[in-house]
Amino acid sequence: MNPHFQIRPKPNEAKLKEEAMPFVHVSSNVPKASVDADAAIRAISKALSVALDRPEHYLMVHLDLEQSMLFQASDAPCAFIHIRSIGKIDAERNPKTAAALTATVAEVLKLPADRVFLNLDDIAAGNWAMNGKLFG
Repeated sequence: MNPHFQIRPKPNEAKLKEEAMPFVHVSSNVPKASVDADAAIRAISKALSVALDRPEHYLMVHLDLEQSMLFQASDAPCAFIHIRSIGKIDAERNPKTAAALTATVAEVLKLPADRVFLNLDDIAAGNWAMNGKLFG
């Protein structure tokens, strides 16, 4: 058989979804000098791991500080959290995820929780890749 035309078994989509890498991007206008960035990304990673029931080694955290931001017509300290994941984004889990990530980000950035805005996106496995390979 030609090795370039091997028939591969269809990946187990449930297994891929369990291994998918959730991603959280936190943007804030808080000054870099006022945040321990390493401690902040580790706290955010832990909170997302618990909220989505995923091991931390499958997560990615991106923290952008000192961004030009306006929220509720004010440039007072604020943050935007964008969470993307294959699965684990649903009506039952979202309130817990939103509460946990809002509380964590508010704590590590030292800003009021009512200055934190959050979005959650459930990404199709065929639209997410790691190491050059799609999850679905």
